[in-house]
Amino acid sequence: MREKTIFKVSTKFKLKMVLEILDSCKEVICNSKDVKINASKIPDLAVKIYEKIEKGILTPDEFKKSPLHPKSDDEVAINWIFVIDSLNYCFFDPNSKRHWTVTWKNETHTGYFGLCAAINKAIDNGINMTDMRTCLELSREQLDEILLGDDGSTLPLLQERYQCLQQSADILLKKYKGSFLNCIIEANNSAQKLLLLISENFSYFRDESFYNNKKVFIYKRAQILIADIWSSFAGCGYGEFHDIDSLTMFADYRVPQVLLYFGVLEYSDNLVENLKKGILLDHGSLQEVEIRAASIVAVDQVVFTVKELLSKNNVKKKCNAVMVDTYLWGYRRENAITLEDTPYHKTLNIFY
Repeated sequence: MREKTIFKVSTKFKLKMVLEILDSCKEVICNSKDVKINASKIPDLAVKIYEKIEKGILTPDEFKKSPLHPKSDDEVAINWIFVIDSLNYCFFDPNSKRHWTVTWKNETHTGYFGLCAAINKAIDNGINMTDMRTCLELSREQLDEILLGDDGSTLPLLQERYQCLQQSADILLKKYKGSFLNCIIEANNSAQKLLLLISENFSYFRDESFYNNKKVFIYKRAQILIADIWSSFAGCGYGEFHDIDSLTMFADYRVPQVLLYFGVLEYSDNLVENLKKGILLDHGSLQEVEIRAASIVAVDQVVFTVKELLSKNNVKKKCNAVMVDTYLWGYRRENAITLEDTPYHKTLNIFY
């Protein structure tokens, strides 16, 4: 696959578009019919997150705490993150009742962590997945084998994953000497410039929808790629971004579910009924865009409230959307049984 992915608009306008993620989502909420934000529930959630930060439980370097993530602060770690986030989406298959799991070092993992385990297993087996030439030369069958679950189950959208990896490796080799580190260097310590660079070059990270004929910018995967690097390097060295707080949360399936559980989001009866029936939402449908946009705006409000608490109590610690998203995503994994009856939307797409 060799497709051109550059926007045919001026650089100034492209930068303006990337910076308007939050504004475009706020406009959706102003007109939303099926999803609302209950501002009265935000303080309670903010207190929970504030307490985690104040006690040093929730920190900027959460990424490195996972045994599945790289521990080095080098180019290899950066390319590992880039490959993972090129494949990091859609871990449910509506056409299969089998649960996709991957075992690595005697530990069994699902979802995103299953993907990390699969890539780590491939590296252990001599397939250098942090080398873009290796990634580009992989056949579709070889990638399928790498992503094969313990019991022979597979992930959905395998062809799309293969195309994502091919495009990512191809462009990185052609334009950045095979290293995502060179993209970071070009961004000059700016998360927003890196976001622009990613959206320009890699179409599979360009997460946009329309709502009432107006473009809505979400950029979940592009932002999480930046955030993973920031957290992996604890905001230092290659992970230092002076504007990291300008990123929004990463609008996926599960974080909105947790926001709904805490009452921060409210869904219409019709939407709740459809979700409980397991009806898939089309990517770009009104309800799907409303859920994702509301999640972004709600988390922005949570971050603001947590920062107020930190300031009020003279706690000199950091809070941003990356950390709040990390807390909410982790909360769902740690409390899966508790949230079992809280509905969440599903859609087959490459963006989350």
